[in-house]
Amino acid sequence: MSSPITNLKVQSIPNPGPLQEVGWFYLSQDLNQSVGGNYIYVGYQTGTGVPVTSLNFFDTNNAQQGPQVGWQHWDPTDLNQGAGGKYIYMEWNTGETGKEPIINIMFLATSQDTPPSIGGWIPTGVDLNKGSGGLYIWAYYSTIVSPGSK
Repeated sequence: MSSPITNLKVQSIPNPGPLQEVGWFYLSQDLNQSVGGNYIYVGYQTGTGVPVTSLNFFDTNNAQQGPQVGWQHWDPTDLNQGAGGKYIYMEWNTGETGKEPIINIMFLATSQDTPPSIGGWIPTGVDLNKGSGGLYIWAYYSTIVSPGSK
């Protein structure tokens, strides 16, 4: 079995990336694809720490100072930074009793206005380009599909 994801963060940079950091794996999907603004990438760490067990993305009309009620962790980077539209943030919980560790995350840029069903993957249900126009970008996580699996 793959190592669980133990930490998450967002990278917002002015040029295409992602920029690699020791101990972090960054997904190559720019979360501002087709809408301009900064290049936005999500990275994660894996290992023996307390595993991430829930992942959520939420949109709001105003900048936020922390995660929503019921969520332990968040990244303060607006995923629509520089692109207009809604403020969108990533939040997550770790070590929840009765929940399987998350071992993989992916993003899908598409013209579909609802997240397509993909076997083994759970959509978070928020368009990460909401209010910015352009493609819909859907986030998914998995507790069973290992990184590198087809």
